[in-house]
Amino acid sequence: MLLAFADPIKYFQKPEDKTAPMYVANHASWMDIPYLGAAIGWRNYKIVAKKELTKVPILGQSILLGGHVTLDRSNRRSQIKTIKDGISWLKQGVPLCAFPEGTRSKTGRIMPFKRGAFKMASSAGADIIPLSIVGSAKIMPAGWVMPMRPSRSVPARVIVHPPISSEGKDEKELTREVREAIISGLPEDQRPADL
Repeated sequence: MLLAFADPIKYFQKPEDKTAPMYVANHASWMDIPYLGAAIGWRNYKIVAKKELTKVPILGQSILLGGHVTLDRSNRRSQIKTIKDGISWLKQGVPLCAFPEGTRSKTGRIMPFKRGAFKMASSAGADIIPLSIVGSAKIMPAGWVMPMRPSRSVPARVIVHPPISSEGKDEKELTREVREAIISGLPEDQRPADL
């Protein structure tokens, strides 16, 4: 796997900054989670995850024990709590990581983004750092329990884009800017079919 920066948290978060950045990436494979971790460094950060993942053996316990931000999409109160929890972590200086498509893409192509992550960043005044994850679905497509092939056999990479300021922007504008940045780093077979 090829990374654009060895240490993006150190590169983008200055010690005097109290509000942490939010990392936002496309999502086509279970491999995106370790790729994201390798790209931003194995520090204290929280992932925004759907509540259903807490039922997955090992992963679910890790999400709960790690105090990650969980979202029950069928419960409006949970959605509001998730946004408040996310804003709180960002303001405490703990970076958040989100896959705003809401689920893994079945085709490998980027899907429309939901706005919750962008609402958190906008409300907290956090910068968003877009990441384009390339090739992960060729290693472990959606629906596979184990990798289909060794990751060293596929030229997977994570492209870390320059940060996008949330200052003076609403979640709709942030969503558009971040999505465009992520798409710019994706190959043709991962871009939306309508482009």
